[in-house]
Amino acid sequence: MSARRPRIGVVGAGKWGMNLVRTCARLGYLAAVCDPELRAIEEVRSAFDDVKLFTDYGAMLDLAKITAVAIAAPVEYHAQYAIRAFEAGLDVFVEKPLALNVADAQAVVDASARAGRKLVVGHVLLYHPAVQTMLRMIASGAIGSIRHVRLRRLSWGRLRSYENVWWSFAPHDVALMLAIFGEEPESATGASGAFVRPNLADVVYADFRFSGGRTAHVEVSWIDPVRASQVDVFGSSATLSFADGANGGSLQVTPCGDRLTARGEAELFRGEPAHVETPEGSPLDNEIEAFARAVRGGRMPPTDGEEGLAVVRTLAMPADLAVPSDMVLKR
Repeated sequence: MSARRPRIGVVGAGKWGMNLVRTCARLGYLAAVCDPELRAIEEVRSAFDDVKLFTDYGAMLDLAKITAVAIAAPVEYHAQYAIRAFEAGLDVFVEKPLALNVADAQAVVDASARAGRKLVVGHVLLYHPAVQTMLRMIASGAIGSIRHVRLRRLSWGRLRSYENVWWSFAPHDVALMLAIFGEEPESATGASGAFVRPNLADVVYADFRFSGGRTAHVEVSWIDPVRASQVDVFGSSATLSFADGANGGSLQVTPCGDRLTARGEAELFRGEPAHVETPEGSPLDNEIEAFARAVRGGRMPPTDGEEGLAVVRTLAMPADLAVPSDMVLKR
């Protein structure tokens, strides 16, 4: 592994982009920030003295002397900006989703391969210590065979102009769903409601079927006054429940399932839920450190380009949840 520290240019200094800026700065990787809004640039300037600032993306690529970019621009620019960075010879971290349709996501993956550069996608939930503990427990057989997964992400959110709530919220949950099952679904159905802006869903329910009859249900909404992020994994011998939150979230396991009685009849059983201890740590710190290791020649993290493409393919499966064609990629 190369000892050289990555010099990262962050593209987009909005609400989440500033989280990336602060994290990259704290970890010692921040070299430049680009945002077309002067107010965002001034906010960065007031907090970080030694960072190069740009309002034009091309200028940052040409002049900042960076080795990688972290893209937190509006989602309709993700594919375009990633491809331009690869053409400039840079490694790329791009926030979720990788793109708003399968063709554009594939184009980004192909550009990464042509350039021989690293591509990592920002599915930050997979870097949560409690989620990583949950995945290890599932892989070890601690809850038996997986039968069903239920994922809910609800909040009183910020309305978007391009992506609907499915493409804004669900990438987190779809990425985790694929990690749990270890494969892409065989089929999907979805239902949605657009109440605030035409053609942009505010509430979505989607159901997926995997091999062996296993199923998953995903619910997302940005017009729910009660904030909730919950994942329940139903195994044949226990259920794992992860509730995310500002305090780092919690993980618990409940022994439950079905078994045969002495007379050979099926019965249900349920034990008492127990808290599962999980390591401490910041998911975003873990994610950026994983990207930095990959840039320096280390092992690629699980959220590489192929994983990001698989998430986009899965998001696009329910036909009525696609982003309108006139709201896709800015080229």
